[in-house]
Amino acid sequence: MPRTETLGQRIRRMRQDRGMSLAKVSGGDFSRAFLNQVELGRSQPSTRVLRVIAGRLGTEVDYLLEGRLPGLEKELALEKARVLVAQRHPRRALAAVGTAVDSAEWPLGTDARLCQAAALRMLGKLEDADDLLAAEKEVIVEHGDAQRLLRLRSLQRGEPFSIGDGDPETAAQAHLRLADRAQRAANSHDALEHYRAARILLEVRARSGM
Repeated sequence: MPRTETLGQRIRRMRQDRGMSLAKVSGGDFSRAFLNQVELGRSQPSTRVLRVIAGRLGTEVDYLLEGRLPGLEKELALEKARVLVAQRHPRRALAAVGTAVDSAEWPLGTDARLCQAAALRMLGKLEDADDLLAAEKEVIVEHGDAQRLLRLRSLQRGEPFSIGDGDPETAAQAHLRLADRAQRAANSHDALEHYRAARILLEVRARSGM
């Protein structure tokens, strides 16, 4: 990537790398001609338009503007918030997840907003949680992610989401199947997450002599 890459050049490169047309990225939010002018450096998009472009390209506004890839901080914030939800500390979870809920990166943003919805439900803010889940369902369906759709539906019903019905061995095998599936789909993010979960469960089993 050239050191002097501009905002427009970065958008065009990412769009072409993903095999997306001007029409696919612009959608109904702005014209293809405007996006073309942005890519050529002749027009400056608003913050709102940048968010739309980032969302369609599956990246962050900061990356489009500055060329910096999203750091590990948002991933860490999300995992801490998930732990706090599991421990039933919803207010602390909402504080911990921070700006990860604003992320347009898939699947980080979706996972953060599902965590946010879980915390809101615990606080009795059902309408806010349901509105959030309804919007996120469209994103999940668009990506064809069956596992996250199951998690979302559990949240909508107010039920805890469980892989393996509480049995570590069953859960470990389920995570391994999901990891293999994610790897075949070239989804390294989810493959790593499921392999890591399987390893931890298998280590727990070995430790307890199961």
